[in-house]
Amino acid sequence: MNRQKIRDGVEIFPLIVFMALTKFLSLKTRAVLGAFLVSWMIRINQKLNKRIITNLELTMPHKSAYEKKEFVKVCGRLIGQTFIELIYNSEFQKRTSHFKYKKSQLEPLIKANKQGRPIIIVSAHLGPWEAVRSVLKMNGLTAGAIYKKNKNQFYEALHIKAIKSGGEPIFSTGLRGTREMVRHLRDGGIVAMMLDQAVSDGEFYDFLGRPAKTSTSVAKIALKLNALVVPAYAVRETTGELIDVTFEAPVMHTSYQDMTLILTRSIEKIVMSNPLQWYWLHRRWKY
Repeated sequence: MNRQKIRDGVEIFPLIVFMALTKFLSLKTRAVLGAFLVSWMIRINQKLNKRIITNLELTMPHKSAYEKKEFVKVCGRLIGQTFIELIYNSEFQKRTSHFKYKKSQLEPLIKANKQGRPIIIVSAHLGPWEAVRSVLKMNGLTAGAIYKKNKNQFYEALHIKAIKSGGEPIFSTGLRGTREMVRHLRDGGIVAMMLDQAVSDGEFYDFLGRPAKTSTSVAKIALKLNALVVPAYAVRETTGELIDVTFEAPVMHTSYQDMTLILTRSIEKIVMSNPLQWYWLHRRWKY
């Protein structure tokens, strides 16, 4: 057994134990327990704790040390809750009574789908984001997704299974995956993409007051294929178990620069309105 496999096994072991010990519990209970454990792990892990604090210092320098500490605690809990819901995505997708949305917001999507027009849903790692694909699926608009292969070989199987539960096909990042995704869109398919992570080949756009390298591929593909582009988000309500899923107005086709700016501003607005629910563990400003 090589060292990488041993490291991967050690990393995944706590999750495997958690899944074994909680398999007879409800998803709600598992999510509560997972939220507590992940929040605790982030706070005691110097690397993860520092990453969130560093991001906060870049974007919210006015926060006091105490406020940042409390932010990490609550944010960690919400990250943990979303993570457990993702792991058990097949169950999460069935909790349709918890998802609030306006059917009228789906009308442009339904119309485009009937016309065979490609559809790109743009979202962010905020709140229980898989609720967006669940609402789409409830309305006959099953969306595929882009995913990045996980470095942990044992977690990868769980990762793929979870994403597939939200809708297929799924496409890996990279040239091959992009080609497959484009073919799917050409055939009138629907794909959900995240636009809130740093990419080495992106262009700089201000995000939360700091220049951040942002992918322009969504806009470029949309222009090339005449795809409908719709920002959509899932936000967890502060009380209860309800999740608000919103679909914004389609983005007008202009230049790829202007479209990317509009999408970036849309994500920025939802993050500023719900800062605790964003995935602050990403190194958004690393380039």
